[in-house]
Amino acid sequence: MSGDWANKFGYYDMCLREEYHYSSVMIRQNPMTFFYGFCHTNICEADDFNQPDAQEIIKDKLGSSIVSQMLPINLGSASYLFANPVTHYPDFSVGAYSAVIIIFILFCLGLIDPYKRLLDALTNSEIKKPKGIIGDFSLIENYKKLMNLKTIDPNLAIFNGVRAIAFMMVVYGHSSLLIIQATFQTELLVALQSQRAIITVDMLYSVDIFFWLGGFFMAFVMCETKRAKALGKNPASLFLVILHRLLRIWPCYIICIMINSYILPYLGGGPRWWSAMNYTDCAAGAFRNLLFIDNFFHDWDLCFGWGWYLTSDIQLFIICLIPMTCYALGYKRISKYLITGMIISSVIYGIVLCFQYDFLIPAKVTGNQDFYYTYYVNSLARAPPYFFGLLMGMLYREFKQKEENCFLGLLHEKAKDPKFRLLFQITCYLLGFGIISWLVFGWKSAYLSPDPTYWSYWFQHLYSALCRLTFVFGVACLCLPNMIGIYDIFNRKAMNNSIFKFTAKISFACYLIHYMVLLILNYTFYITPTYITQDVIQLFVGCTVITMVAGVFLTLLVEMPFGTLQVKIIDSITKPRKQKQQVLLEQ
Repeated sequence: MSGDWANKFGYYDMCLREEYHYSSVMIRQNPMTFFYGFCHTNICEADDFNQPDAQEIIKDKLGSSIVSQMLPINLGSASYLFANPVTHYPDFSVGAYSAVIIIFILFCLGLIDPYKRLLDALTNSEIKKPKGIIGDFSLIENYKKLMNLKTIDPNLAIFNGVRAIAFMMVVYGHSSLLIIQATFQTELLVALQSQRAIITVDMLYSVDIFFWLGGFFMAFVMCETKRAKALGKNPASLFLVILHRLLRIWPCYIICIMINSYILPYLGGGPRWWSAMNYTDCAAGAFRNLLFIDNFFHDWDLCFGWGWYLTSDIQLFIICLIPMTCYALGYKRISKYLITGMIISSVIYGIVLCFQYDFLIPAKVTGNQDFYYTYYVNSLARAPPYFFGLLMGMLYREFKQKEENCFLGLLHEKAKDPKFRLLFQITCYLLGFGIISWLVFGWKSAYLSPDPTYWSYWFQHLYSALCRLTFVFGVACLCLPNMIGIYDIFNRKAMNNSIFKFTAKISFACYLIHYMVLLILNYTFYITPTYITQDVIQLFVGCTVITMVAGVFLTLLVEMPFGTLQVKIIDSITKPRKQKQQVLLEQ
């Protein structure tokens, strides 16, 4: 009833029905980790195997066994951690009770308005639109807003598809990653030479798309004439801009961290579930995440590990307030030069890191232990797509405001000529799809080649530093025709369908939730998943559907209500000052 090989868990239920003990063990020797499940008599428990004398006996026996010679690690020097998956659950702490109470209160607030409407309907009374906090949290009112899929700016219709596809890339990439971490290592070594491994690595570009979108919409919003003038008159209002950003992120972020740390451990079971607790542990404290400084600590005490994106996004947002302030003060050309310099500087910084730490093409860099903290979550190293998006957002806002000598405005005027219009479309689409295709598939030969210098090391360093900015440049090429008013079936229909528009509206909530859903789906299986396309797609589809359902509730109960409240909070801070200024003008 025990597993017969590494990462196999035997017959878990049968073992327990026969009134034996079942133990799971994690065998770790960098850079590899194996899991194994075995059924044994009631004489011993998992804690007994963790005793020092038992550990020595186990290492001695396994180190001299035939199995040790067949596995790519030394079992005699590996570390062993045994656990009883039946009882390996954390105590239901104050944090868990708090999380349950908060979720219950949010549901109650959301259901007050539907309940009142139901009572009014039963008593034939007039159904009134709710006001105040009841209206802010009303599931009905927020659902109406959520389902309003009208395209506000037809020139940005393609962005709905870009955001939705980027989210799906995140889910697919993490689905593959979790299966890679849990599957049979011997089979994995073969699978990593396949096309699906290459596609998995390509999903890393999804975060760069989000960075590009973040920079774009930051500039698009802040360069609006009224906002820019208000900021120019009172630069101190930058603190309100930062507060507005934080209040938009914090509510959903706090709720999801609490669910991940205190609720998620009780939502799964089975021989493998205990190993998922590595993702729910928050030993170093959530304050690092909530202060957006978690990438400053290189201690691997990760709390809500996929939240690093929000940390980098906030840090880059604050950095970009410098050129935005210059723009608001009237130094528009200087701000553009400054952003251009920021792009060049961050690219050079990334190149230096890649040469210094020997970062090669993406698939070959994942085994480099310096890569995660030195580059992957390093905000300055990941900055080029964000800064590039900032510059594009600034140019697009000037185009929408019909400012003179605007680059996009000049393209728009030239696009009135049918010949130029067609040529511009073909050029942008060929360039965009060509760049993306080359970055997705072009490095396949260099990755699969047994010769590590198939691509020279210096070229691989440059590729590693430039590929992310180049990828979002390709995405920008695809968006450019739509941005200047050239509409076609691709940017107005295919990339702006109802599914993409809906997914784009809930993408923030879905990003926070998706990894928790993946943990439940992946680690509650009794049978070890196999890294084949079918298993990856099944996990991806299941996770996407469940995540979107959960994301709707998080959006309705947390993101939208607190989004309304934060607007009221900002207004309450700024209105007294406006009223005081109005009184002085009247006097």
